Amino acid sequence: MFRRALSSALLRPSRPAQGRPTHPDRLASDAAYDVVVVGGGVRALAIARACANEGAAVALFAPDEIAGSPDERAWPVVRAAHRDRLRMLCEVRAPKRARNLLRRLPSPVALDATGCLTLSVSASDSEALGAAAAAAKAAGVAAWMVPPLEVAALSPPLGSGAGLAVALYEPGAVTLDADALAFALADAAAAAGAALFAATPVTRLERNGAEVVGVRLGDRLVSARSVVLADDFAAIRLVREGKGRLSLKREERQTLAVEAGGPALGPALVIDDLTLSRDISGVLTVSGPLGGDSLARRLVDVAPSLAGSVVTGEEPVTTWTGIDGAAQIGAAEIPGLWLALGFGRDALSGAVPAARHVVALLFGLATDPAMAPFAPTRRPHLREREPAR
Repeated sequence: MFRRALSSALLRPSRPAQGRPTHPDRLASDAAYDVVVVGGGVRALAIARACANEGAAVALFAPDEIAGSPDERAWPVVRAAHRDRLRMLCEVRAPKRARNLLRRLPSPVALDATGCLTLSVSASDSEALGAAAAAAKAAGVAAWMVPPLEVAALSPPLGSGAGLAVALYEPGAVTLDADALAFALADAAAAAGAALFAATPVTRLERNGAEVVGVRLGDRLVSARSVVLADDFAAIRLVREGKGRLSLKREERQTLAVEAGGPALGPALVIDDLTLSRDISGVLTVSGPLGGDSLARRLVDVAPSLAGSVVTGEEPVTTWTGIDGAAQIGAAEIPGLWLALGFGRDALSGAVPAARHVVALLFGLATDPAMAPFAPTRRPHLREREPAR
C-alpha cells in the first residue's frame, strides 16, 4: 500500500511570475479598462495576454494567487482525441498550438511528457473509444487504438498486459507544468501591458440596467467595456449574487502526488474516472472521485508496481462542466459579460482554444465554427443536433 510522507506539499515549489502582480491600492479611483478578466489560472492568463496583444487595456483580477488552478494542475495534459466529438473538433490542434505557444513565451516551460493513453474498461467502452479513434482520424488527429500488449509496453506500471484491454493512444498529447505555464503567461501578459492583480477577488459585477459595465472590488469601481469570467468558483458566486444563474454542474475529486522514483509512467493515462500524469522530475499526480486512501488503493489496483510508493501530498479539487457536459465559451446572455468556464477534468487542454475564441469574438476576428456548440447561449438539446464538421 502507499506510505505517506511528512511533506504536505502537493505540487512542485512555485516561483513568482517576473511580471509581478500590481497591488490593488495602485488602482486609480476612476480605473477603466477595455477588458477585465476574472481568474488567475492558465485560461484566464491566456485570455489576458491575447487581449493585451490586440492592443486592449486589460486588467486581470485573480481571487487567489496567479498560478495554475487546481483543476489545471490535477491533470496538466493537452490532448485532442476526446471522447466528445464536438470537443475534439474544437481542440483538434490544441497540442500543436500549445507547443507553438511555449516557443513564444518569455520564460521557459518544459514538456514534462508526451502521449496519452485512454484505457477501455468494458466492451461498450472499447466500442466508444474505437468510434473516438475513427472520428479523430477523420479530423486529422494522430490517434489510434492499440492492443493490450502495446499498452503494457507504453506504460510499464500497468503490468504485463494480461489484465489490460485495448486503449486509445494519442502520441502527440503533451503534459506540461501548469504553474510554469501560468507564470510564463503572466510574464507575457505583463510585458504586453496587462495589469495583473493577485489575491484581489471581485466582489460583484457592476451593472447599468441589464448590461455589465465593470466590477467592484469592495467599494472600488473598475469600469470595463467587457468582463470575462475565467474562474469557475468566482463566476458562480458573481452571477448568482447578480440574480443570474450558470448552467454548471460540479464533481468533487481528490488529487494525490506520489514521490519520484519507480517505473516510468510513459504517456499520461485516463482509466475510467482516474487521470494520471508524471512530471519531468518523476512526481506522479493521480486524480479521481474518491477520498485519498480509497484513491491510493485504486491506483495500486491498476498499477501494482506503484505499491509502496510515498504519497507526498493531497488536495481536494472541484471540477465544473456545463449541464450537458460541455464548456461554456463566449458571450453570456448578460450584455457585456463573457464566459470561459466548465472544462471539467480536461481544464488545461481547453485553455488555449478558449482564449483564442473569446478574443476573436471580442475583437471581431475570424472564429472557429467548431466552437459554436459551446456558446453559453446554447440550449443543451440543441448541442446534440450540431452537425459534424
